[in-house]
Amino acid sequence: MGGKGVSSGDGQKSQMGKGWFLPFLFIFLALAYLSFTVSVPLLKPLSWAVLLSFTVYPVFKRMRDRFFPRSVSGNWAATIATGIIVLLLVVPSLFAGFVAAREGVRFYETVADVIAGMESSGEGALAAFLPEQIVERMHPWMERYPLLRTGLQQAAAWAAATAVAASRAVLGSTFTFLYYLAVIIVVSFFLIRDGHMIIEYLKDIMPLPAKESAAFFMRAKQVLQAVVYGVIVTALAQGLAGAVGWWAVGLPSPMFFGALMALFAMIPFLGTALVWVPGSLYLFYMSEMTQGIALLAWGVLVVSMVDSLLRPLFISGGGKVHLLIVFIGVIGGLAAWGILGLFMGPLVVTLFVFLLESYRTMWKTLFVSR
Repeated sequence: MGGKGVSSGDGQKSQMGKGWFLPFLFIFLALAYLSFTVSVPLLKPLSWAVLLSFTVYPVFKRMRDRFFPRSVSGNWAATIATGIIVLLLVVPSLFAGFVAAREGVRFYETVADVIAGMESSGEGALAAFLPEQIVERMHPWMERYPLLRTGLQQAAAWAAATAVAASRAVLGSTFTFLYYLAVIIVVSFFLIRDGHMIIEYLKDIMPLPAKESAAFFMRAKQVLQAVVYGVIVTALAQGLAGAVGWWAVGLPSPMFFGALMALFAMIPFLGTALVWVPGSLYLFYMSEMTQGIALLAWGVLVVSMVDSLLRPLFISGGGKVHLLIVFIGVIGGLAAWGILGLFMGPLVVTLFVFLLESYRTMWKTLFVSR
């Protein structure tokens, strides 16, 4: 009797073992698809939350260990670190929005004056928008070819309409920004507070050996350190130095062009020279030789050297990645995800290459060596 009972129970377990996998797989795939559908609209704010949380996590850890050692949850330290993220997002965004709105209004007013002047007095009003030397050289051409004047009028009208449309787009995206900001703040708080548990959970479910899984997350950390601390800080320093040089030689809108230099400094093979070289050429064309040479020397000796001096201080030897991978990640990420791609692109491509290398190593160990 007892033997029959044991064999019956074993049969039920065997049947359950054979029949549970397909229903589980179906439910798992269905829920994975639904979860993916829900998460896709939040991909950008979630990615920004990961980057920003990683940036301020050392601050959180230091505050928790020093000021809140008895706090098991770490809520207070996480709250302060999240407040730092809010300052990093809100203050620069408000400042950038103010500068963009001010420059946009000035640009629109200038273009409107040019259009009105061209309608009343011809090409003479272009002096409000172009250097006087260029206007003088264009004068005989505009008298000889009236079509050129018409083309300039249409171009000015298009520029004004584009400026107005851009202003409306910025205003309309304000609500989207606030929505993204709320998501980033909430997610960042939990990533900062519970990030270590999330990493441990991901390590457990990674389909890799423990050694390879630890190396994978170490590589991710190194790439993020290289991108966040190396690229961003260096680019900001180059943009600031470029803005100072731009202002010193008397060129207009140094803050705007300094921001452009900071943006171009993040992109390999482009760099800040795309801004300060045309600025120097413009000064040479305007016969301001001293200022042109000064800006050119400042760009070569100061702005460009900032990259060589600061970047090695932030990028450790273990975090170095092949320049081709960085180039593909940055350019492709920029095309796919905008500014976010400058940071996530190199990370994604680098981790993919790392997994390929892990697969190659495991394949050689398991099969080729035999």
